[in-house]
Amino acid sequence: MDPTQQSQQKQPPQQSASDYYNKYRKRSFFLSRLTVFTSMAVLIVALVVNISLLYSQEKSTATTHADTPTNQTQLLPSLPVGCSYQQMKKGLAVVCPTPTAIPTLTATASAVPINVALPALPPQCTIEASSTGSQLHCTAIVPIPTVAVTLPPTCETGNQTNMLSCTVNSKAVPVPLPSLPGGCSYTLRANQYYVVCEAK
Repeated sequence: MDPTQQSQQKQPPQQSASDYYNKYRKRSFFLSRLTVFTSMAVLIVALVVNISLLYSQEKSTATTHADTPTNQTQLLPSLPVGCSYQQMKKGLAVVCPTPTAIPTLTATASAVPINVALPALPPQCTIEASSTGSQLHCTAIVPIPTVAVTLPPTCETGNQTNMLSCTVNSKAVPVPLPSLPGGCSYTLRANQYYVVCEAK
């Protein structure tokens, strides 16, 4: 045997490309599909976990009741006594009873006229006149706003209670504040008089 024949016998028989592909086609197809399905499953699991975490975080931090009309009034600020929220076509409106006229007291006997406005009373309160003088009367214990006393430019708070020191003809003259109805009184805070009324 010559050497060329020996080398040909030692080499394995050659395969064509189509034979090689047919042999390993099933195994490579299965491996590629298994890789695709595994990666898809991992992506879906990660997506579900992220969505559930975001949903639970959003639910715990952003709770709103705007879609229910009963909860809207609970979230709105509280209103003064006698006022209420009413549902209108374009939303909610604040409805308050017709305000009563605010009475004004004047110290007419003094050298300087001093006007003192009483607080706007809620509907449950009125000032009743009697032989002994006027008296604040309320049918329920309700808060009454406090009103600051506006002093004339020539007057300032004095050293005595419920007294002002006013300048008249270049002289300091003590001027008393007007008397208030029963249930109301003057309070001095930081050199400013206030009218305070209490419902009893």
